Amino acid sequence: MIIPQKHTNTFLFCAVVAFFHFITGLVGILNHEIWSDEAHHFLLARDSSSLTELYKNAAYDGHPLLWDGLLFLITRFSSSVIYMQLLNISIMSGTVFLFLKHAPFKKVFSALIVFGCFFIYEYHIISRNYAISVFFITLVFIQLNKPVKDHLSIAMCLLALSFTHIYSILIVITLCLVLIFTNKNTGVKCVYLALLVIGTLILFSLKVPADHILFKYDIDPLLSFKRFGKAFSIYLKGILPLPDFTSSKVWNSNLIIAWSKPFAVVLSFVFALAPFFIFKKERFVLFFFYFSTVFICVFIYVSPIIVATRHAGFIFVILIFSFWLRNILYPTEGEKNKVYQKIAIVVLALHVVSGFYLFVTDVKRPFSNSKNAAIYLQKNNLQNKVILLSNLSSGPAVSAYLNKKIMYLETGVNSSFCTWNTWPFILTKPNFERKLQRLAKNDTSVLLVNTFYLKKNLGNSIDSLPGFKILKLTTFDDAMVDVENYNVYYLIKNN
Repeated sequence: MIIPQKHTNTFLFCAVVAFFHFITGLVGILNHEIWSDEAHHFLLARDSSSLTELYKNAAYDGHPLLWDGLLFLITRFSSSVIYMQLLNISIMSGTVFLFLKHAPFKKVFSALIVFGCFFIYEYHIISRNYAISVFFITLVFIQLNKPVKDHLSIAMCLLALSFTHIYSILIVITLCLVLIFTNKNTGVKCVYLALLVIGTLILFSLKVPADHILFKYDIDPLLSFKRFGKAFSIYLKGILPLPDFTSSKVWNSNLIIAWSKPFAVVLSFVFALAPFFIFKKERFVLFFFYFSTVFICVFIYVSPIIVATRHAGFIFVILIFSFWLRNILYPTEGEKNKVYQKIAIVVLALHVVSGFYLFVTDVKRPFSNSKNAAIYLQKNNLQNKVILLSNLSSGPAVSAYLNKKIMYLETGVNSSFCTWNTWPFILTKPNFERKLQRLAKNDTSVLLVNTFYLKKNLGNSIDSLPGFKILKLTTFDDAMVDVENYNVYYLIKNN
Protein backbone atom coordinates (compact mmCIF):
# COMPACT_ATOMS: atom_id res chain seq x y z
CA MET A 1 0.00 0.00 0.00
CA ILE A 2 2.84 2.38 0.84
CA ILE A 3 5.23 2.23 -2.09
CA PRO A 4 8.93 1.76 -1.29
CA GLN A 5 11.53 3.81 -3.09
CA LYS A 6 15.01 2.76 -4.11
CA HIS A 7 16.88 5.83 -2.90
CA THR A 8 16.77 7.64 0.43
CA ASN A 9 15.69 11.26 0.61
CA THR A 10 18.40 13.91 0.54
CA PHE A 11 19.67 15.44 3.77
CA LEU A 12 18.44 18.86 2.62
CA PHE A 13 14.89 17.62 1.98
CA CYS A 14 14.72 15.88 5.36
CA ALA A 15 16.21 18.86 7.19
CA VAL A 16 13.83 21.38 5.59
CA VAL A 17 10.74 19.28 6.32
CA ALA A 18 11.89 18.53 9.90
CA PHE A 19 12.60 22.24 10.46
CA PHE A 20 9.13 23.18 9.22
CA HIS A 21 7.73 20.45 11.45
CA PHE A 22 9.61 21.92 14.42
CA ILE A 23 8.44 25.48 13.69
CA THR A 24 4.86 24.21 13.42
CA GLY A 25 5.34 22.53 16.79
CA LEU A 26 6.80 25.72 18.27
CA VAL A 27 3.76 27.72 17.17
CA GLY A 28 1.60 24.94 18.55
CA ILE A 29 3.11 24.75 22.05
CA LEU A 30 3.12 28.54 22.40
CA ASN A 31 -0.63 28.38 21.94
CA HIS A 32 -1.24 25.12 23.81
CA GLU A 33 -2.21 25.09 27.46
CA ILE A 34 -1.08 21.84 29.03
CA TRP A 35 -3.78 19.72 30.60
CA SER A 36 -3.71 17.48 33.63
CA ASP A 37 -2.22 14.42 31.92
CA GLU A 38 0.80 16.44 30.79
CA ALA A 39 1.02 18.38 34.05
CA HIS A 40 0.68 15.29 36.26
CA HIS A 41 3.92 13.76 34.93
CA PHE A 42 5.69 17.11 34.93
CA LEU A 43 4.75 17.56 38.60
CA LEU A 44 5.73 14.00 39.48
CA ALA A 45 9.21 14.93 38.29
CA ARG A 46 9.27 18.49 39.66
CA ASP A 47 8.15 17.54 43.16
CA SER A 48 10.27 14.41 43.57
CA SER A 49 13.55 15.07 45.34
CA SER A 50 15.21 11.93 43.97
CA LEU A 51 14.73 9.23 41.33
CA THR A 52 13.78 6.85 44.13
CA GLU A 53 11.01 9.21 45.24
CA LEU A 54 9.92 9.61 41.61
CA TYR A 55 9.59 5.84 41.29
CA LYS A 56 7.51 5.75 44.47
CA ASN A 57 5.29 8.67 43.42
CA ALA A 58 4.64 7.12 40.01
CA ALA A 59 3.52 3.75 41.40
CA TYR A 60 -0.09 4.31 40.31
CA ASP A 61 0.68 5.41 36.76
CA GLY A 62 1.44 2.08 35.09
CA HIS A 63 4.10 3.46 32.75
CA PRO A 64 7.86 3.00 32.45
CA LEU A 65 9.76 6.03 33.71
CA LEU A 66 12.07 7.17 30.90
CA TRP A 67 9.90 10.19 30.06
CA ASP A 68 9.44 11.07 33.73
CA GLY A 69 13.19 10.64 34.20
CA LEU A 70 13.89 13.19 31.46
CA LEU A 71 11.43 15.57 33.08
CA PHE A 72 13.19 15.00 36.40
CA LEU A 73 16.43 16.27 34.82
CA ILE A 74 14.71 19.29 33.26
CA THR A 75 12.99 20.29 36.49
CA ARG A 76 16.32 20.40 38.31
CA PHE A 77 16.99 23.58 36.27
CA SER A 78 13.55 25.10 35.73
CA SER A 79 9.98 24.71 36.94
CA SER A 80 8.53 26.12 33.71
CA VAL A 81 6.45 23.71 31.61
CA ILE A 82 7.72 25.28 28.38
CA TYR A 83 10.94 23.28 28.66
CA MET A 84 8.97 20.04 28.78
CA GLN A 85 7.09 21.16 25.67
CA LEU A 86 10.30 22.14 23.87
CA LEU A 87 11.82 18.76 24.72
CA ASN A 88 8.80 16.96 23.29
CA ILE A 89 8.68 18.83 19.96
CA SER A 90 12.47 18.46 19.61
CA ILE A 91 12.19 14.69 20.02
CA MET A 92 9.27 14.46 17.59
CA SER A 93 10.84 16.67 14.93
CA GLY A 94 14.14 14.80 15.30
CA THR A 95 12.16 11.60 14.77
CA VAL A 96 10.60 13.12 11.64
CA PHE A 97 14.07 13.83 10.23
CA LEU A 98 15.23 10.26 10.90
CA PHE A 99 12.01 8.80 9.52
CA LEU A 100 12.23 10.82 6.30
CA LYS A 101 15.93 9.96 5.87
CA HIS A 102 15.67 6.22 6.46
CA ALA A 103 12.11 5.00 5.94
CA PRO A 104 11.78 3.28 2.53
CA PHE A 105 8.71 5.22 1.40
CA LYS A 106 8.14 7.67 -1.42
CA LYS A 107 8.12 11.33 -0.46
CA VAL A 108 4.37 11.80 -0.81
CA PHE A 109 3.65 9.00 1.65
CA SER A 110 6.35 10.05 4.11
CA ALA A 111 5.20 13.68 4.03
CA LEU A 112 1.57 12.71 4.65
CA ILE A 113 2.63 10.50 7.57
CA VAL A 114 4.76 13.11 9.34
CA PHE A 115 2.13 15.83 8.96
CA GLY A 116 -0.72 13.52 9.94
CA CYS A 117 -2.81 13.60 13.08
CA PHE A 118 -0.38 11.74 15.34
CA PHE A 119 2.95 13.10 14.15
CA ILE A 120 1.86 16.76 13.94
CA TYR A 121 -0.57 17.01 16.86
CA GLU A 122 -1.26 14.15 19.26
CA TYR A 123 2.41 13.20 19.72
CA HIS A 124 3.88 16.62 18.93
CA ILE A 125 1.88 19.36 20.61
CA ILE A 126 0.73 17.29 23.58
CA SER A 127 3.77 16.52 25.73
CA ARG A 128 3.67 12.92 26.86
CA ASN A 129 5.69 9.75 26.37
CA TYR A 130 4.48 9.06 22.81
CA ALA A 131 7.07 11.06 20.85
CA ILE A 132 9.92 9.32 22.65
CA SER A 133 8.29 5.95 21.89
CA VAL A 134 8.15 6.69 18.15
CA PHE A 135 11.73 7.98 18.33
CA PHE A 136 13.12 4.70 19.66
CA ILE A 137 10.95 2.60 17.32
CA THR A 138 12.48 4.58 14.46
CA LEU A 139 16.00 3.98 15.81
CA VAL A 140 15.29 0.25 16.01
CA PHE A 141 14.18 0.13 12.39
CA ILE A 142 17.12 2.22 11.21
CA GLN A 143 19.39 -0.43 12.71
CA LEU A 144 17.30 -3.25 11.23
CA ASN A 145 17.50 -1.54 7.84
CA LYS A 146 21.29 -1.93 7.65
CA PRO A 147 22.64 -4.71 5.41
CA VAL A 148 24.96 -5.85 8.21
CA LYS A 149 23.01 -5.87 11.46
CA ASP A 150 24.59 -4.60 14.66
CA HIS A 151 22.52 -6.70 17.03
CA LEU A 152 23.97 -5.05 20.13
CA SER A 153 22.77 -1.63 18.89
CA ILE A 154 19.37 -3.10 18.01
CA ALA A 155 19.10 -4.66 21.47
CA MET A 156 20.06 -1.40 23.18
CA CYS A 157 17.43 0.54 21.19
CA LEU A 158 14.81 -2.09 22.01
CA LEU A 159 15.75 -1.91 25.68
CA ALA A 160 15.38 1.89 25.65
CA LEU A 161 12.05 1.52 23.83
CA SER A 162 10.76 -0.77 26.58
CA PHE A 163 11.18 2.08 29.10
CA THR A 164 8.99 4.55 27.15
CA HIS A 165 5.40 3.28 27.23
CA ILE A 166 3.50 0.16 28.23
CA TYR A 167 2.38 -0.39 24.61
CA SER A 168 5.97 -0.01 23.47
CA ILE A 169 6.88 -2.98 25.66
CA LEU A 170 4.35 -5.06 23.72
CA ILE A 171 6.05 -3.95 20.48
CA VAL A 172 9.45 -4.88 21.93
CA ILE A 173 8.22 -8.36 22.88
CA THR A 174 6.78 -8.87 19.39
CA LEU A 175 9.92 -7.65 17.61
CA CYS A 176 12.08 -9.89 19.80
CA LEU A 177 9.99 -12.89 18.71
CA VAL A 178 10.33 -11.88 15.05
CA LEU A 179 14.10 -11.50 15.42
CA ILE A 180 14.39 -14.87 17.18
CA PHE A 181 12.44 -16.55 14.37
CA THR A 182 14.36 -14.85 11.54
CA ASN A 183 17.92 -15.27 12.87
CA LYS A 184 19.86 -18.51 12.59
CA ASN A 185 22.72 -17.51 14.88
CA THR A 186 22.22 -19.05 18.33
CA GLY A 187 24.04 -16.21 20.09
CA VAL A 188 21.80 -13.63 18.43
CA LYS A 189 18.70 -15.64 19.36
CA CYS A 190 19.86 -15.68 22.98
CA VAL A 191 20.29 -11.88 23.01
CA TYR A 192 16.71 -11.34 21.88
CA LEU A 193 15.39 -14.08 24.14
CA ALA A 194 17.03 -12.33 27.10
CA LEU A 195 15.54 -9.03 25.97
CA LEU A 196 12.13 -10.66 25.63
CA VAL A 197 12.38 -11.85 29.24
CA ILE A 198 13.47 -8.39 30.41
CA GLY A 199 10.57 -6.76 28.53
CA THR A 200 8.12 -9.19 30.09
CA LEU A 201 9.49 -8.49 33.57
CA ILE A 202 9.20 -4.74 32.99
CA LEU A 203 5.62 -5.24 31.80
CA PHE A 204 4.60 -7.13 34.93
CA SER A 205 6.45 -4.68 37.17
CA LEU A 206 4.07 -1.94 35.99
CA LYS A 207 1.02 -3.55 37.58
CA VAL A 208 -0.72 -0.79 39.52
CA PRO A 209 -1.93 -1.31 43.10
CA ALA A 210 -5.40 -2.77 43.57
CA ASP A 211 -6.75 0.40 45.19
CA HIS A 212 -6.34 2.47 41.99
CA ILE A 213 -9.57 4.42 41.45
CA LEU A 214 -10.06 3.13 37.89
CA PHE A 215 -10.74 -0.34 39.28
CA LYS A 216 -13.68 1.08 41.21
CA TYR A 217 -15.22 2.33 37.97
CA ASP A 218 -14.34 -0.83 36.04
CA ILE A 219 -17.68 -2.51 36.72
CA ASP A 220 -18.51 -3.97 33.30
CA PRO A 221 -18.60 -7.79 33.17
CA LEU A 222 -15.49 -9.36 31.68
CA LEU A 223 -17.62 -10.69 28.82
CA SER A 224 -19.47 -7.59 27.67
CA PHE A 225 -20.13 -5.79 24.42
CA LYS A 226 -18.90 -2.55 25.99
CA ARG A 227 -15.46 -4.02 26.70
CA PHE A 228 -15.32 -5.54 23.24
CA GLY A 229 -16.26 -2.24 21.63
CA LYS A 230 -13.73 -0.33 23.72
CA ALA A 231 -10.87 -2.63 22.75
CA PHE A 232 -11.81 -3.23 19.12
CA SER A 233 -12.44 0.48 18.38
CA ILE A 234 -8.71 1.20 18.43
CA TYR A 235 -8.39 -0.04 14.83
CA LEU A 236 -10.85 2.60 13.64
CA LYS A 237 -9.54 5.33 15.95
CA GLY A 238 -5.95 4.62 14.98
CA ILE A 239 -6.29 4.22 11.21
CA LEU A 240 -9.00 6.84 10.67
CA PRO A 241 -8.75 9.36 13.55
CA LEU A 242 -11.33 11.81 12.22
CA PRO A 243 -12.46 14.14 15.02
CA ASP A 244 -16.13 14.96 15.31
CA PHE A 245 -16.10 18.32 13.51
CA THR A 246 -19.74 18.89 14.46
CA SER A 247 -19.08 18.86 18.20
CA SER A 248 -17.47 21.42 20.49
CA LYS A 249 -15.88 18.43 22.28
CA VAL A 250 -13.68 17.79 19.28
CA TRP A 251 -10.59 16.37 20.97
CA ASN A 252 -10.66 12.62 21.64
CA SER A 253 -13.81 12.33 19.56
CA ASN A 254 -14.40 10.31 16.40
CA LEU A 255 -16.76 11.47 13.68
CA ILE A 256 -17.74 7.97 12.55
CA ILE A 257 -18.46 6.70 16.07
CA ALA A 258 -20.51 9.84 16.78
CA TRP A 259 -22.45 9.38 13.53
CA SER A 260 -23.18 5.64 13.76
CA LYS A 261 -21.76 3.18 16.27
CA PRO A 262 -22.92 0.11 14.29
CA PHE A 263 -21.18 1.42 11.15
CA ALA A 264 -18.10 2.22 13.24
CA VAL A 265 -17.99 -1.42 14.42
CA VAL A 266 -18.16 -2.65 10.81
CA LEU A 267 -15.46 -0.21 9.70
CA SER A 268 -13.24 -1.16 12.63
CA PHE A 269 -13.61 -4.80 11.57
CA VAL A 270 -12.61 -3.86 8.00
CA PHE A 271 -9.54 -1.96 9.21
CA ALA A 272 -8.56 -4.87 11.46
CA LEU A 273 -8.77 -7.32 8.55
CA ALA A 274 -7.19 -5.14 5.85
CA PRO A 275 -3.55 -5.79 6.90
CA PHE A 276 -4.17 -9.54 6.52
CA PHE A 277 -4.82 -9.11 2.81
CA ILE A 278 -1.93 -6.68 2.42
CA PHE A 279 0.67 -8.83 4.24
CA LYS A 280 -0.75 -12.33 3.68
CA LYS A 281 2.37 -13.41 1.76
CA GLU A 282 4.79 -12.05 4.36
CA ARG A 283 4.15 -14.14 7.46
CA PHE A 284 6.60 -12.40 9.80
CA VAL A 285 5.16 -8.98 8.95
CA LEU A 286 1.69 -10.39 9.47
CA PHE A 287 2.83 -11.78 12.82
CA PHE A 288 4.38 -8.44 13.84
CA PHE A 289 1.23 -6.47 13.08
CA TYR A 290 -1.34 -8.81 14.57
CA PHE A 291 0.59 -10.08 17.58
CA SER A 292 1.38 -6.54 18.76
CA THR A 293 -2.02 -4.97 17.98
CA VAL A 294 -4.05 -7.87 19.37
CA PHE A 295 -1.77 -7.77 22.43
CA ILE A 296 -2.75 -4.10 22.89
CA CYS A 297 -6.42 -4.96 22.29
CA VAL A 298 -6.38 -7.66 24.96
CA PHE A 299 -4.67 -5.32 27.42
CA ILE A 300 -7.32 -2.64 26.81
CA TYR A 301 -10.09 -5.25 27.06
CA VAL A 302 -9.11 -6.55 30.50
CA SER A 303 -7.86 -3.28 31.98
CA PRO A 304 -9.88 -0.33 33.31
CA ILE A 305 -8.03 2.07 31.00
CA ILE A 306 -10.10 4.70 29.19
CA VAL A 307 -9.15 4.60 25.49
CA ALA A 308 -8.12 7.91 23.92
CA THR A 309 -7.11 8.71 20.34
CA ARG A 310 -3.45 8.89 21.33
CA HIS A 311 -3.60 5.28 22.58
CA ALA A 312 -5.10 4.13 19.28
CA GLY A 313 -2.26 5.90 17.48
CA PHE A 314 -0.08 2.92 18.30
CA ILE A 315 -2.15 0.89 15.81
CA PHE A 316 -1.27 3.40 13.11
CA VAL A 317 2.40 3.46 14.12
CA ILE A 318 2.58 -0.35 14.10
CA LEU A 319 0.94 -0.44 10.66
CA ILE A 320 3.45 2.07 9.22
CA PHE A 321 6.40 0.17 10.65
CA SER A 322 4.92 -3.09 9.36
CA PHE A 323 5.39 -1.72 5.85
CA TRP A 324 8.96 -0.83 6.76
CA LEU A 325 9.52 -4.33 8.17
CA ARG A 326 8.22 -5.82 4.92
CA ASN A 327 10.83 -3.83 3.03
CA ILE A 328 13.53 -5.20 5.38
CA LEU A 329 12.50 -8.87 5.41
CA TYR A 330 11.02 -9.09 1.90
CA PRO A 331 12.87 -6.41 -0.10
CA THR A 332 11.58 -7.57 -3.48
CA GLU A 333 7.96 -7.20 -2.39
CA GLY A 334 6.07 -3.96 -3.01
CA GLU A 335 2.50 -2.89 -3.16
CA LYS A 336 1.52 -2.99 -6.85
CA ASN A 337 -2.23 -2.81 -6.33
CA LYS A 338 -3.28 0.64 -7.56
CA VAL A 339 -6.49 0.56 -5.53
CA TYR A 340 -4.53 -0.01 -2.30
CA GLN A 341 -2.24 2.89 -3.22
CA LYS A 342 -5.15 5.25 -3.76
CA ILE A 343 -6.79 4.17 -0.51
CA ALA A 344 -3.51 4.83 1.32
CA ILE A 345 -3.31 8.37 -0.13
CA VAL A 346 -6.90 9.11 0.92
CA VAL A 347 -6.46 7.72 4.45
CA LEU A 348 -3.18 9.58 5.00
CA ALA A 349 -4.66 12.80 3.57
CA LEU A 350 -7.51 12.49 6.09
CA HIS A 351 -4.87 12.14 8.81
CA VAL A 352 -3.38 15.46 7.69
CA VAL A 353 -6.81 17.14 7.66
CA SER A 354 -7.54 15.81 11.15
CA GLY A 355 -4.17 16.84 12.53
CA PHE A 356 -4.32 20.39 11.23
CA TYR A 357 -7.95 20.81 12.24
CA LEU A 358 -7.03 19.90 15.83
CA PHE A 359 -3.93 22.10 15.60
CA VAL A 360 -5.89 25.15 14.41
CA THR A 361 -8.64 24.51 16.97
CA ASP A 362 -5.99 24.38 19.71
CA VAL A 363 -4.58 27.73 18.54
CA LYS A 364 -8.03 29.34 18.48
CA ARG A 365 -9.42 27.85 21.69
CA PRO A 366 -7.83 27.10 25.05
CA PHE A 367 -6.93 23.42 25.21
CA SER A 368 -7.30 23.68 28.98
CA ASN A 369 -8.36 26.72 30.99
CA SER A 370 -5.79 25.91 33.67
CA LYS A 371 -3.36 28.55 32.39
CA ASN A 372 -6.07 31.20 32.12
CA ALA A 373 -7.18 30.46 35.68
CA ALA A 374 -3.60 30.69 36.97
CA ILE A 375 -2.96 33.97 35.12
CA TYR A 376 -6.18 35.42 36.53
CA LEU A 377 -5.14 34.57 40.08
CA GLN A 378 -1.69 36.08 39.54
CA LYS A 379 -2.99 39.27 37.94
CA ASN A 380 -5.40 39.79 40.83
CA ASN A 381 -2.79 39.00 43.49
CA LEU A 382 -4.70 35.95 44.65
CA GLN A 383 -1.99 33.35 44.05
CA ASN A 384 -0.73 33.57 47.63
CA LYS A 385 -4.13 32.87 49.13
CA VAL A 386 -5.05 29.34 50.12
CA ILE A 387 -6.12 27.82 46.79
CA LEU A 388 -8.83 25.19 47.21
CA LEU A 389 -9.74 23.09 44.18
CA SER A 390 -12.20 20.40 43.22
CA ASN A 391 -12.25 18.04 41.31
CA LEU A 392 -8.79 16.55 41.88
CA SER A 393 -8.18 15.46 38.27
CA SER A 394 -8.47 19.04 36.98
CA GLY A 395 -5.89 20.40 39.41
CA PRO A 396 -2.37 19.46 38.27
CA ALA A 397 -2.24 21.88 35.34
CA VAL A 398 -3.32 24.77 37.60
CA SER A 399 -0.62 23.77 40.09
CA ALA A 400 1.99 23.62 37.33
CA TYR A 401 1.18 27.10 36.01
CA LEU A 402 1.00 28.63 39.51
CA ASN A 403 4.23 26.80 40.42
CA LYS A 404 2.81 25.95 43.83
CA LYS A 405 0.93 23.18 45.56
CA ILE A 406 -2.81 23.62 46.01
CA MET A 407 -5.35 22.19 48.44
CA TYR A 408 -7.37 19.40 46.85
CA LEU A 409 -10.68 18.95 48.62
CA GLU A 410 -10.74 15.22 47.81
CA THR A 411 -7.44 14.44 49.52
CA GLY A 412 -7.47 17.20 52.12
CA VAL A 413 -3.77 17.96 51.64
CA ASN A 414 -1.65 20.46 49.74
CA SER A 415 -0.43 18.64 46.67
CA SER A 416 0.35 19.02 42.98
CA PHE A 417 0.16 15.73 41.06
CA CYS A 418 -2.80 13.35 41.35
CA THR A 419 -2.88 10.49 43.81
CA TRP A 420 -4.86 7.83 42.00
CA ASN A 421 -5.95 5.93 45.10
CA THR A 422 -8.05 8.84 46.38
CA TRP A 423 -11.54 7.78 47.41
CA PRO A 424 -14.14 9.10 47.12
CA PHE A 425 -12.79 10.61 43.92
CA ILE A 426 -16.03 12.52 43.29
CA LEU A 427 -17.46 14.37 46.27
CA THR A 428 -21.20 14.60 46.88
CA LYS A 429 -22.50 18.07 47.72
CA PRO A 430 -22.69 17.37 51.50
CA ASN A 431 -19.13 15.99 51.46
CA PHE A 432 -17.98 18.95 49.38
CA GLU A 433 -19.37 21.38 51.98
CA ARG A 434 -17.92 19.44 54.92
CA LYS A 435 -14.49 19.36 53.28
CA LEU A 436 -14.60 23.12 52.69
CA GLN A 437 -15.53 23.85 56.31
CA ARG A 438 -12.65 21.71 57.53
CA LEU A 439 -9.97 22.87 55.07
CA ALA A 440 -10.70 26.59 54.59
CA LYS A 441 -9.02 27.65 57.84
CA ASN A 442 -7.99 31.16 56.81
CA ASP A 443 -10.38 34.11 56.86
CA THR A 444 -10.21 34.37 53.09
CA SER A 445 -9.37 31.83 50.39
CA VAL A 446 -9.89 31.11 46.73
CA LEU A 447 -11.98 28.22 45.47
CA LEU A 448 -11.67 26.77 41.96
CA VAL A 449 -14.39 24.35 40.96
CA ASN A 450 -14.28 22.29 37.80
CA THR A 451 -17.33 23.35 35.75
CA PHE A 452 -18.13 19.80 34.62
CA TYR A 453 -18.11 18.60 38.22
CA LEU A 454 -20.11 21.66 39.30
CA LYS A 455 -22.90 20.96 36.81
CA LYS A 456 -23.01 17.23 37.44
CA ASN A 457 -22.62 17.04 41.21
CA LEU A 458 -23.26 20.43 42.82
CA GLY A 459 -26.52 21.50 41.24
CA ASN A 460 -24.99 23.67 38.50
CA SER A 461 -24.02 26.57 40.79
CA ILE A 462 -22.78 27.52 44.24
CA ASP A 463 -24.95 30.36 45.51
CA SER A 464 -24.24 29.83 49.17
CA LEU A 465 -22.06 27.73 51.44
CA PRO A 466 -22.67 27.11 55.16
CA GLY A 467 -20.15 29.15 57.17
CA PHE A 468 -18.97 31.30 54.26
CA LYS A 469 -19.74 34.40 52.31
CA ILE A 470 -19.11 33.47 48.70
CA LEU A 471 -18.36 35.76 45.79
CA LYS A 472 -18.14 34.42 42.26
CA LEU A 473 -15.18 36.10 40.56
CA THR A 474 -15.16 34.69 37.05
CA THR A 475 -15.72 31.66 34.83
CA PHE A 476 -13.39 30.13 32.28
CA ASP A 477 -15.19 28.12 29.63
CA ASP A 478 -14.85 26.63 26.11
CA ALA A 479 -11.70 24.54 26.68
CA MET A 480 -11.10 21.62 24.31
CA VAL A 481 -10.75 19.45 27.42
CA ASP A 482 -14.25 19.92 28.76
CA VAL A 483 -13.29 18.81 32.27
CA GLU A 484 -10.77 21.66 32.56
CA ASN A 485 -13.10 24.65 32.64
CA TYR A 486 -13.27 26.48 35.96
CA ASN A 487 -15.48 28.68 38.13
CA VAL A 488 -13.45 30.89 40.47
CA TYR A 489 -14.88 31.99 43.84
CA TYR A 490 -13.66 34.17 46.68
CA LEU A 491 -14.48 32.72 50.11
CA ILE A 492 -14.81 34.77 53.29
CA LYS A 493 -15.17 32.73 56.43
CA ASN A 494 -17.95 33.84 58.78
CA ASN A 495 -16.89 34.78 62.29
